[in-house]
Amino acid sequence: MSKLDSSLKEWAAQGLLTPDQVQRIRQYEDRKPESSWILSGLLILGAVIVGIGVISVIAANWAKIPDAAKLAIDFALLAALGFASLFAWDKKKSTVFDVLLLGFLLMVLASIGLIAQIYNTGGQPYQALMLWCVISFAAMYTTRHILVPFLWSAAFLAAFMGTVSENQWVHFIFEKNSAALAMAIPLLYSTAALASRRWTRDRGATRAFQVWIFLSGIAAILVAELDRKMTGIGVGGNYAYLPGYFFAALTSIAILLAPDFRRTQKTALLAALGMFVLLFLLPQLDLKYSLPYAVATIGVLLGLAIYLASVHERRGFQLLLILLGMRFLILYFEAIGGLAYTGFGLIVSGALVIGMAVVWNKYRKALADWAEEWAR
Repeated sequence: MSKLDSSLKEWAAQGLLTPDQVQRIRQYEDRKPESSWILSGLLILGAVIVGIGVISVIAANWAKIPDAAKLAIDFALLAALGFASLFAWDKKKSTVFDVLLLGFLLMVLASIGLIAQIYNTGGQPYQALMLWCVISFAAMYTTRHILVPFLWSAAFLAAFMGTVSENQWVHFIFEKNSAALAMAIPLLYSTAALASRRWTRDRGATRAFQVWIFLSGIAAILVAELDRKMTGIGVGGNYAYLPGYFFAALTSIAILLAPDFRRTQKTALLAALGMFVLLFLLPQLDLKYSLPYAVATIGVLLGLAIYLASVHERRGFQLLLILLGMRFLILYFEAIGGLAYTGFGLIVSGALVIGMAVVWNKYRKALADWAEEWAR
C-alpha cells in the first residue's frame, strides 16, 4: 500500500473524508504524471555516462590535440550547455534545466583545470575548487531541486577544508584546534541557510544548506564531546573560536529578524544555538565532567526538534528524538560506570534499550502530534 493510500484510509476512518472524496483524490493523483525523481535520476545518469565517454575520447587523443583546439572545443561546449540551460529555463522545464545546469557547472570546473594545464598556472586543487564555487555561486541559487546546491555545498566544504590546511593565514587561525573548526562550519552553513531562506524561499539551496547543517552539526557535537577526553583536539588559542562566534552572531541576528518565524520557533532555534556555543565553551573552561556536555548536547537536539515539530518536519523530528535517546543512553552508561560491564549492569542496560525501542515505536506518532500542537 502506498503512502497516499494509507493516508487516505486513515483520513476516511477518522471521518475527515467521504468515500466520494477519497475516490476523486485517487483519480486526480492517477491522472498526474509520474514523480520526476525517476526521470531526473535517469537523465543525470545518462548525462554522466555521456560525459565520461567524451572525456575518454578526449583523453585517448589528448597529446595530439592542439591547445587552441582544446580551448575552442571547451568554450563551444560551455556555450552550448549555457544556451541549452537558458532555453530549458525559458520553457519552464525545471528538471531538464537542473541537469543541463549541472553539466554546465561541471564544464566550468573542467575549464578551470584545462586553462591551468595549458598555461601552467600552478596552484592547488582546493584553489581551483574555491574559484569554481565563487564563479558558480549565483547559478547554484537558480535551481529548485537540491542536487546542484548539495554538490556545490560539498565542493565548498572541500575547498574550505583545503584552505584551512594549506593557506597560511587561515591555517594560523585554526592551527591545532579541530574543535574550533568543527564549530565554525555548521554555523557558516546556518548563516547561509537563513540568508537563502529569506531571499529565495523554496529554492534548493536552502534545503541543501540545511542538510549540511545537520551533517556538520552532528560531527561538531561529536568533536566537542570527545574534546574533554582526548588530548590534541582542542589545543590552541581561544582566538580560533572567533570565526565560530562571528557566524553564531550572524545566525542569531538572522533568526531574530526572520519575519515568518513565530516566537516559539525563534526561542527554540536561539536556545539550540546558545547550547551549541556553550558546548564549545566548556573545554575552554576546563570542565571535564560529562553532565555539562550532556546537558548542552541535549539542549541543542531538543531545540532543533521543537523547531522541526513546529514546521511539521516529522522525519527530522523523529531522527532528532532518536539521537536524544542515544545521548540519554550514553549518559546512563557514564553514570553507572563499571556496573555496565557486570552481568547485572548488562541485563539492566539491555532491558532499558529494548524498553526505549518499544516505547518509541508505540508513541512516536502521538509524540510528533503533541509536539506540533505544542509548538504552534
